[in-house]
Amino acid sequence: MKTLYLHNSHNSDTDYSDDEESKSRELNISQKLIEIISSTLHTIIKDNKKQKKSQKEFDKIFCHSLESEISLFDYLFRIHKYSFINDSTLIISLIYIDRICKNRGFKLTKNNIHRILFSSILTSIKFNEDKIYPNSFYAKIAGISVKELNKLESAFLKLIDFKLFISDEIYDIYSGYLYSFDKISNI
Repeated sequence: MKTLYLHNSHNSDTDYSDDEESKSRELNISQKLIEIISSTLHTIIKDNKKQKKSQKEFDKIFCHSLESEISLFDYLFRIHKYSFINDSTLIISLIYIDRICKNRGFKLTKNNIHRILFSSILTSIKFNEDKIYPNSFYAKIAGISVKELNKLESAFLKLIDFKLFISDEIYDIYSGYLYSFDKISNI
């Protein structure tokens, strides 16, 4: 699937009617995927609220004293729009989050979700995307300082034990699950 960034880079002899239709379809798929991911994360946070909260060192790094004012959907949409990432990068970031929750006992909360999500997406970008921008670019998208972003990125990599490879089989399981909602692939 092409990214929105690639649609914006077409040369002037492109048939824009087809391009606009394709761009609109792709945006609808991306929006639906973002809705599904944000809804999934909300459900996990809600379930975690019922459990005893762990106070591990890495929890403190990602935890913010206040809940973010921006919704998960709006935050994911902002990241997707301005970082020019493929939908596959979002799926990979969700796999990374799932890994740290399963393997390290990390609990997602309203106070850590935005930071852990962006750290995961940044890691996914650097592992999955061909075009990577400096951390100063991503820090603006995340709404944090470069120093804070570097700290979060480093902590995330340690949390995931630098294990970034995802087999095709695992990727297919997650993407199949996400794309099965509302027949997202048929929009």
